[in-house]
Amino acid sequence: MKRVRIWLLGLMLLFPTWAQAAVTEEFDVSNGVTYTEIVEEGTAPQSVRVMEIDATDPYTKVKAGVPNPLNKLVQTSKQALAASEEGHEVIGAINGSFFNREPMPLYFVAIDNYLVNGGTVETSKNEFVSQQIAFGMNKEGKGQIDHYSTTFTYSHNGTTRTMAGHNGQRSPDETMIYTPNFSSGITTTNPYGYEVIVDGAGDPSLQFGGTLTGKVTGFRPYGQADGAVIPKNGFVLSAHGKEADALKSMKIGDTVSVSVDVDEKWQGADFMIGSGPLLVRDGKSVLAESMNPNSPKAKEKAPRTAVAIDKTGEKVAFITVDGRQPGYSTGMSLSDFADYIQSLGYDRALNMDGGGSTTMLAREPGDFTATIQNKPSDPWERPVSTFLMAITTAPKGVPTTIDASLSSNAPLEIGESLQVNIRSIMDEYGNPVKVEDVTITSDLGTVSGTTFTAAKSGTGFVSVKKGTAEVKLPITVKAAPESKAVLLDSFEGGGWSISPVSTRAYDGKYSLQVDGTVRPAQPLALTDSPTFVSMRVYGQADGAEVTGTLLDAKGTAHQASFGQVTWNGWKNVRIPVQAGWMKLSALSSTKPGVYVDDVKAVYGTSYQEALFRDVPVSFRAEGDIASLVDRGVISGFPNGTFGPQETLTRVQAAIMLQRAMKLPTDSVKNPNFSDVPKTYAFYGSIAAVTEAGIMFGRTDGTFDAQAKLTRAEMAAVLARALKLPEANRNYFPDNYAGTFSYSSVNALAASGITEGFPDGTFRPGEPIKRADFSIFLNRGLTKN
Repeated sequence: MKRVRIWLLGLMLLFPTWAQAAVTEEFDVSNGVTYTEIVEEGTAPQSVRVMEIDATDPYTKVKAGVPNPLNKLVQTSKQALAASEEGHEVIGAINGSFFNREPMPLYFVAIDNYLVNGGTVETSKNEFVSQQIAFGMNKEGKGQIDHYSTTFTYSHNGTTRTMAGHNGQRSPDETMIYTPNFSSGITTTNPYGYEVIVDGAGDPSLQFGGTLTGKVTGFRPYGQADGAVIPKNGFVLSAHGKEADALKSMKIGDTVSVSVDVDEKWQGADFMIGSGPLLVRDGKSVLAESMNPNSPKAKEKAPRTAVAIDKTGEKVAFITVDGRQPGYSTGMSLSDFADYIQSLGYDRALNMDGGGSTTMLAREPGDFTATIQNKPSDPWERPVSTFLMAITTAPKGVPTTIDASLSSNAPLEIGESLQVNIRSIMDEYGNPVKVEDVTITSDLGTVSGTTFTAAKSGTGFVSVKKGTAEVKLPITVKAAPESKAVLLDSFEGGGWSISPVSTRAYDGKYSLQVDGTVRPAQPLALTDSPTFVSMRVYGQADGAEVTGTLLDAKGTAHQASFGQVTWNGWKNVRIPVQAGWMKLSALSSTKPGVYVDDVKAVYGTSYQEALFRDVPVSFRAEGDIASLVDRGVISGFPNGTFGPQETLTRVQAAIMLQRAMKLPTDSVKNPNFSDVPKTYAFYGSIAAVTEAGIMFGRTDGTFDAQAKLTRAEMAAVLARALKLPEANRNYFPDNYAGTFSYSSVNALAASGITEGFPDGTFRPGEPIKRADFSIFLNRGLTKN
């Protein structure tokens, strides 16, 4: 929606604290309805939702609904589901106006030109509704927010008198009519009046411009405590004071008629929902006209719901803001809410019930029912009385658009697979189409279900098709590798100027310790002009430079550097072989304590060695582990393995974090853990991360070095180490508020460091694997 971008600019100008306002989600609900979510993550975060409805779309309608029976409260989502049927599907909804404890709508409700509830109007501007104002769809099919007036009369023996209203609170010297849909079907007036019971009126519904006629069947005299039972086919006239005298002239069997009408601008309206206060008129905030902006109800920062229209009435907007949820959404005062809606560019806006009632539903692309989009302030969805709906009456068409993607956009190796994800299929009317009988094909491989497997190199597409709808997803399959590596020496048989050692080895039992320069008894031949010479080097991140001596055809020696040792443990390094170099005659190190193993001649540029013996090139975390090796953060084990699927221990996490954050280990404060004496091998790392406030000990005074680190603990220590900002949204259903890691897990997700498991969970209680911790740590270091 282009309009949203204009909204955001207006918001930032009107609300300077909204400088971080951003559209977090927007989609077409149907051809005539759009949904937008705007989130501000500053000091007073707000979560706002706007559903805009095009009333000119021939298949889109705005309707109002009430519970059946009327004296019942039902959640907005349940009412929407009950109102939805084939050809009349509810695709969006918000809660409507206010209700009382009886429970009944508190204010005016009319549907299909019939009065549902006359309600009441408050006498104080400290209350929400002190004027007769309603929202509805007028006889021209346009949204209308305006004042209204009604006339209620009854006739008896040729005399016509005026009544105060319908199903409202009877006040002194007034007459009120009560129909069967009132509360529990019994009048709840005080005993200081007079009531006439009229039956035989047929359908007791009050139609604007119509008349109900029945016969008097009984009375409730002055002083009777029990209310009058309202006949199912009739009504009760209830009067007080001087108005009661007119009723006392009626006798059993007398004919009584009642009529109701509404002012001309509202005649023929599809519905009317009375509410308040009026927030915006003529594009300006007018809250003070109908409510005291300084009253407690207006000033409270609370969830709010409103309906708005543009100047033509052809655009109708449902608007909500969540509230009473610190860190997620504060809520707005009515003044702020009015100013906010004004900034959206709407001409008129009317406040609806808010607080825990605030609810917005929308049908997401591909879904067949509307679901709750906002986060109500109660732990559950609150039952309400009235509600407003966006409805589509569009017929079911043929598929026209498919929203699909591949699980990876990276080039594939032959034999490698990926998933085709189909999010939604829509027809020409914006209706969802079932994701079935879909054809997925590609000229670069085979498809089984939704799994594509590369079989042929090149660039092409994966086609997703249903009927005439088709989307082509670009894909690249790399050519089969032609490169290779040939082992020159693994030091298992000797033959060098020094004997191999078994202290540590990458492959096999032995490696060569290079404390200076070592030479083979016979130079290693580099046959068939290899591209590189590679080998495994075990170092201690001490900056030692490792070099090789290579001989050309004339026996001339050439020095080539494998690089400086900036890593701990094993790493594969290589040097390019220049034209004419024929043999490797020596290996050297500028510092002691360097070991080498697995010397190879590499042919071609695409050949890659495994990072560790158990970390192949194709391993999901290979790039992250390699990055941490280069940073000197991780080293693997002396036997050439990394143990990616092993559980990370607390001491291993401490070592990695101390190295990653480059924390000094000398002159650190003693954390005084009972199980970590100063003589402990990794005392310095543990003390450093403790002093930095990244990791803490147990409540029993231990550090518990060999204990498994859980995913929750991982999130907490990484969030502290990387100083991640707090996130207000909860990303995972199993990340429960109130737990020690709740905000840390969300911070990692918000920063793009973790995505959780494919099923959408985070599983905070599971131990973290070394591979996964490497992924999260490397992402964090990269992003920071």
